[in-house]
Amino acid sequence: DDFVIPLVGRAAQLKYLGHALISEKTKHPMAISVTGKSGVGKTKLVKERYERHSTKRYFDIKAWVTCAPNLNASNLMKLILPRLIGGSVKWSTDDDLRTMLQKVLKNKKYLLVIDAEVSSTEWNIMIDYLPTDNVNSRVVRITQAADLESPPPYFEEENIELHHFEEQDITVELFLATLFMSDKEKHCGDLVMEAVKTNHAKFIFDVTGGLPLAVVLLSGLLRTKEYPGEWWKVFKHLEGNSNERKRLDNILSMCFDDLPHGLKSCFLYFVGFPASTLVKARSLVCMWMAEGFLRPKEGKTMEKVGERYLHELIHRRLMNLPPLENAAPGDERVTVQTRVHDFLVLEAQEANFMEIHSGDDVPTLSTARRLSLQNHMDKYADLAEPLPKLRSIMSNFEKESQGGAETKKDIKTNVGACIPFPRKAHAHSNDVMQKLLQGSKFLRVIFLDGLEIGKKLPPEISNVKHLHYLGITSCSIDEIPSSVGNLTHLETLDVRGTSVTRLPREFRRIPTLRHVFGSIILPRRVGNLEQLQTLQEVKPDEDGGVWDTTTFACMKHLQSLYIWNLPDKNAQAVLAAIYEVKYLVLLSIEGKVISLELFTFSNFTRLQVMILKGKIEPPLNDSNPLYFRKFSTLTKLSLNKTKVSQYFINKLSVELPLLASLALLPESYEERCLAFKDGFQSLKELKLDLDMCVEEIVIEDPACPCLEKLEITNYSKGLHLKVRHNIEKIIKHQDYYLYKKMKI
Repeated sequence: DDFVIPLVGRAAQLKYLGHALISEKTKHPMAISVTGKSGVGKTKLVKERYERHSTKRYFDIKAWVTCAPNLNASNLMKLILPRLIGGSVKWSTDDDLRTMLQKVLKNKKYLLVIDAEVSSTEWNIMIDYLPTDNVNSRVVRITQAADLESPPPYFEEENIELHHFEEQDITVELFLATLFMSDKEKHCGDLVMEAVKTNHAKFIFDVTGGLPLAVVLLSGLLRTKEYPGEWWKVFKHLEGNSNERKRLDNILSMCFDDLPHGLKSCFLYFVGFPASTLVKARSLVCMWMAEGFLRPKEGKTMEKVGERYLHELIHRRLMNLPPLENAAPGDERVTVQTRVHDFLVLEAQEANFMEIHSGDDVPTLSTARRLSLQNHMDKYADLAEPLPKLRSIMSNFEKESQGGAETKKDIKTNVGACIPFPRKAHAHSNDVMQKLLQGSKFLRVIFLDGLEIGKKLPPEISNVKHLHYLGITSCSIDEIPSSVGNLTHLETLDVRGTSVTRLPREFRRIPTLRHVFGSIILPRRVGNLEQLQTLQEVKPDEDGGVWDTTTFACMKHLQSLYIWNLPDKNAQAVLAAIYEVKYLVLLSIEGKVISLELFTFSNFTRLQVMILKGKIEPPLNDSNPLYFRKFSTLTKLSLNKTKVSQYFINKLSVELPLLASLALLPESYEERCLAFKDGFQSLKELKLDLDMCVEEIVIEDPACPCLEKLEITNYSKGLHLKVRHNIEKIIKHQDYYLYKKMKI
């Protein structure tokens, strides 16, 4: 939670937004515009209200889309629809899209949030796609535009404009709230906090101009400095600028210059993604590795060094880690604020760090070392000129499900745009890829997200022998050639969101492979992949034999294992195979049946995260079905469709002494009363997304003494809560409706 910047000084606007969203006095659906300059906190304000329990409960269906600027209405709807459905989507024409959208939203109270710069013309066209049969529906637009056209007459209008802070006290309050965010930091920083209020308040207000972004960046810079000596050096450097833009640029320049050399290159890598993109944190670290930005240090692996770099950027307030709804551990996304992204683009251009193609033509780039394709006209690229010095090529486009193609179950959140070239046949797009691979033999990173290159990756992939990162994602490719086995330096292979389900036998020959992402069928024999750390997601090969104790035996460094679509008949054999993986940190299993035997394993000495989706059942021949072994390292547990009993919960409360986060999702629990009466001594976060059959929830002493966050959703109207006083306070803060209901 110390990664989440608090909302300060916006209580009135937050209340006003809440009334606009949930008011039942409207005669039509409402279009709400939240406007203001970059950095005033528009997204933060809307996100704060969007995540409230009262908002989640009030609306039947909702979706939030963050995307690159200037998309047309049709493309916006193509981003929104998969998030509303949460599954496979296909359409052929815009009329099909409109029909599907109308069907999904018909007679529902919907909430749509569009966090992007969209022209008034396209905004009104998009509004026209939406049904108007429920007057309590809302569409929220987050934009810097000032002079907005009114929406069509069948939508009511509301505008909320945010400005800089005009009060010195509020500016200082935000500065201190982001300077010291954890209780430990606040305790250690009492003297500094008092000095800020007494001696530095006016300077902080003057140098930031009350712009929330500038305040947060300044606090992130100063929290790395010793007080008072190093603070005065920063103050001296920043004083004297009265121009608003120059003030922010000065702070950004100081923040960037203050970064260690290795961290600067990592930070600049964000220019390879369109503004406002949510980037998969693990993928970003893998790209840093491939570029050579990371080296093992002080006994830490490259991945651990990369994680430390991520944390450093977050703690310096240069990068954000926004909370994502229903995101599993390990799936975190990171982003940078739009104004920060603009600054990085200028820095990258000055340093010749990366060429960004966002125009109608690809210029001659014969000397380019890194190339990022960012445009929104088409998905096909025609890189006619050879790029002999190219080391990295990136694209980040939203997959469009057209012509019957279906999306994978993962709905993407790293949204980009589309490429500017006329639509070509798949055969031609494959030719373009062949030319790229033939002419750019020194490539280290290929990250093509949503860019169509044909059904098969060209065999010329073997030409790029220095390749460390190969990501071909969210497109219609369905085959990886056997020549991939010649990539003897490859560390990361990512085929998520494609139709690739099998990898060629030759991939087992890659000794450097560390991370594999995709929905892959894994055979019984996978070779000697000693360096492998991540398998996400895999399932047994029913044709080639189920896994056995030798399947993972050589994967001595495997830390993250995601298993999907586990067949019932193979459940026991798969557990036997997993037992050999001694250093797992994260284990995720999805299947119809998951054996309870999993909780008896003695060799999971490092397991921290477990995600289970499927009915937990004891082995048929088990005479003691509820024997548990203490998992002394497990900190996060998520259960979904597990249908466990109160007895199971009681066992967890004792055998998981360090459990800090527990999520009980739909169909995870099968009794009418859920009770926490003892144990769970380390639990800080409890999420209960239960079925209507649960009629009572009990939390009594001495259970859950450290609980800080309690989220209860999808509960029945007759739900009875019996909780101690301090937990009542938590409920009151997080879900006032439930609190009032509890007091009736």
